[in-house]
Amino acid sequence: MVASMTQFLLEMSWWSACYGLIGAVLTLPWSIGIIRRTGPRPAAYFNLLMTVLAFVHGTLIFRSTWNQEPQQLVFHWLKVADLDLTFTLDISGVSVGAMELVTGLSLLAQLFVLGYMEKDWALARFFALMGFFGGNEWAGD
Repeated sequence: MVASMTQFLLEMSWWSACYGLIGAVLTLPWSIGIIRRTGPRPAAYFNLLMTVLAFVHGTLIFRSTWNQEPQQLVFHWLKVADLDLTFTLDISGVSVGAMELVTGLSLLAQLFVLGYMEKDWALARFFALMGFFGGNEWAGD
């Protein structure tokens, strides 16, 4: 049971980068001014929730990859004749640790900004941009 759960977490590790993008997309109605009645704070809460989910998911992945051999997830996008477009994701303790570092720093920055920009209407725009930043955690691998 534990081995299957660990394998599932490793196979779904690419979702960790999607949480930030989901948060950024959810904050778009506030950041571009479609929703004004509630103010910009719900946008901040959506993005904070997604960042916390990414951090928790990354922590679970990190615990399962600690002291383990690096693994690769291979996604075949297109195979035609001699053309083979694949996307390979290397999952190791170092890469997941770096992802957790970026996610943790992003979470701390967002918590600080929530109080610092409390009355600023650009709060939603800032959180949308932070979501796009958080969605690029795996870019360095």
